[in-house]
Amino acid sequence: MRLGKAILAAVLVAFTTCAAADALTDRAKQLLRDRQYKQAYELLLPQEPNRAGDPEFDYLLGIAALDSGDHERAIFALERVLALQPNNHVARAEIARAYLAGGEREAARREFETVRRQQIPEQAKETVDRYLSTIAAADVTQIRGYLEAGFGYDSNVNSATGLNQFAIPGIGGTALFDFSSANQRSDHFLSFAGGVNFTRKLSPAFAIVGGGSASAKSNIDHGQFDTYNLDGSLGGRFSTGKEAFTLALQAQQFGVDFLRYREAAGVVAQWQHNYHERRQATVFGQATKLTYPTQPIRDANRGVIGVGYATAGTGDNAPALFTSVYGGQEREEADGVPHLGHDLAGIRLGGQVRMGLGWGIFANASHERRLYGGTDPAFLVRREDRQYDVAAGVSYLLYSATTLVVQLAHTRNDSNIVINDFDRTVASMLVRVNF
Repeated sequence: MRLGKAILAAVLVAFTTCAAADALTDRAKQLLRDRQYKQAYELLLPQEPNRAGDPEFDYLLGIAALDSGDHERAIFALERVLALQPNNHVARAEIARAYLAGGEREAARREFETVRRQQIPEQAKETVDRYLSTIAAADVTQIRGYLEAGFGYDSNVNSATGLNQFAIPGIGGTALFDFSSANQRSDHFLSFAGGVNFTRKLSPAFAIVGGGSASAKSNIDHGQFDTYNLDGSLGGRFSTGKEAFTLALQAQQFGVDFLRYREAAGVVAQWQHNYHERRQATVFGQATKLTYPTQPIRDANRGVIGVGYATAGTGDNAPALFTSVYGGQEREEADGVPHLGHDLAGIRLGGQVRMGLGWGIFANASHERRLYGGTDPAFLVRREDRQYDVAAGVSYLLYSATTLVVQLAHTRNDSNIVINDFDRTVASMLVRVNF
């Protein structure tokens, strides 16, 4: 939804009287009139270091960025316009549109209401009213979803050791067992995923929240290691001031070769404190019952608590960063198998940076230590794992709401039991559509 052809034409004329026109801005105006937003963005962005601070240039850049799907850069450019021209109501309406595209509905509402109080053409007023109605409706019910499809290469589709032979002290002493038929397998794969999340406000403070997702990974040669994952959640969120409290039920089913392997059902609680729109801290806890349909001896109860923090910068190319630390237990339900339960502790951190022309880069890393509860009867030691995960990639905005993502991820599970010690590298490329 645009603010109207008449308003765009009017602001272009107004800027022409305030600043000397040049070939660059003339060309950008023509591209915008022709709705060639991506071309206008690619024309203007390289000149930003030299032209930033020129209201005409910044306005054109903001519109081109916004209609190319880069709402963050649009906000930066339009903020520069408003810093010099605080009464530029059209630029204020466009930054409201950028806030709305970025999910900052309260900021968008504030800016649209400011514009609505000014003397603006009736057509523009009607358009602003439609935006305010859209925001009001979204405040009651919000539905967001995604679909993605990709392909890649996995160096270890079965997360197995790479060794062909090893000793098992508990059943064979020092004799070597041949493991070549079940050790590490590599393969190319196809992947598919989709999901929907919703929020339904029952009052200004209370909302019903929930969602579901599904994903599948299909290997080209080793179909016996195909996997799928189903997730669902439903709960409530209470918000007051800068605080938000969420309590929800969760369920998950994970399958291998399209057979049920592990099921999980439980409850998650979270408290979130928003310092402002770009900084927040969380405290979370989770209690889950794990069920293995074909291996009931592995059934367990899992509990995890942790804290997290996230921040997003406001300047050009400023990164968004997050980190969390957590700990917990996974306790076996069966008697006499303490080696199947464990204590766990971990840390996660990551971030992303939006670059120019729709590009972005991201990276994350995590470490988890698991100490098991008893001596393994086959290997005669108390199992201890240290798992390290790192991933990095680039994203490219093909067009609004559609992104290409290329990622490289590596897992190292360092275990004192050889059968659980493995490395895994996954390279993937996918296209994601948000709606």
